Amino acid sequence: MRVGINVHLLSTTHTGIQHYIRALVPELVTQATSHEIVLYGEPAQLPVTAGERVRWVSTSRPLRSGAQRVLWEQTVLPRLLQKGGIDVFFSPAFVLPIRWGGIGVVTVHDLNFEVSAETIHPVRRAYLRRVTRWSTRRARKVVAISQSTASDIARLYGVPNQNLAIIPYGLDAFFTPENARVLEPMVRGRYSLPERFLLFVGTLEPRKNLPRLLEAYALARRQASLPPLVLAGAPGWQHERILMQARRLGIDQHILFAGYIPREHLPGVYAAASSLLYPSLYEGFGLPPLEAMGCGTPVLASNTSAMPEVVGDGGLLVDPRDTRQIADSILRIIRDGELRQRVIERGLERARLFRWEDAAEHTLRVLEEAYLSSSVR
Repeated sequence: MRVGINVHLLSTTHTGIQHYIRALVPELVTQATSHEIVLYGEPAQLPVTAGERVRWVSTSRPLRSGAQRVLWEQTVLPRLLQKGGIDVFFSPAFVLPIRWGGIGVVTVHDLNFEVSAETIHPVRRAYLRRVTRWSTRRARKVVAISQSTASDIARLYGVPNQNLAIIPYGLDAFFTPENARVLEPMVRGRYSLPERFLLFVGTLEPRKNLPRLLEAYALARRQASLPPLVLAGAPGWQHERILMQARRLGIDQHILFAGYIPREHLPGVYAAASSLLYPSLYEGFGLPPLEAMGCGTPVLASNTSAMPEVVGDGGLLVDPRDTRQIADSILRIIRDGELRQRVIERGLERARLFRWEDAAEHTLRVLEEAYLSSSVR
């Protein structure tokens, strides 16, 4: 079987989807010992070396913008797949080429643009709605990263259950308490972190529910002396509203914007934090809570979408639309030592369940099933 994989999304921003590609594809290549792999993208973006079983196909120039990538995916890529004799094409992010008539497998990470449409830029929302609906119906198999996402795909796009495979993310091996403690002194100095602080990690955008988090933090501060809140993440759509709201609430002096922090430094940041606060409105999976649990950091997360699947009993789950409940839970996780210890211990156990080796094994099985299903039709 000759498998083609599009990894061009690695040329753009750093998000959970880019990390999914970086973590999954090398492991997938390692396990696919009896298959050929053709990677479409830039070799510098991924630690996979060309060889007897692996071939790279690069563009004449990197696809830095979303518009460039979309144009390439829908015009150039179909011809390359045909020319390369690809048996199964794997798209790790939402989109199959419309002009590709062969077997396709696509991963859908969430349907935020359907479920929480108001939190997505209108242009991006319109594009993703159209191409994801078409891709999921056209694909031989659809990989969903959680049961929550699979249910959304079945309900909103009518994809039958037999075409869906639920394969969660894994946890990188360096998210451990031991590595976190080693990194902590370095990251404290590098990012000027306070002695004690609460932490949010993620793109600064509406669906992360930051307005309610700031309201809850301000509410909790009226009842207790809380450490500062550090927001670690790249600016997203409407991010400028966050600082404006902090000023309106009178807490801007207690909110620190750390910016994007490379993944290799995050274990130290989690170790330094008193707790991760992640009351996101909607997540297809939710990597930060899993990473924090793996490092032994108490987690407060939403009780909606995929969060309960990831966090389980390894964190404190709250209604993300209930500001009072978020505030009360922040106070509990700061004040109640027994609760904190219980959450830490259960979080560590929970985090061990998620492995990239398992994700790659299951994904390879899906690709093989898609290929074999064509021979019986």
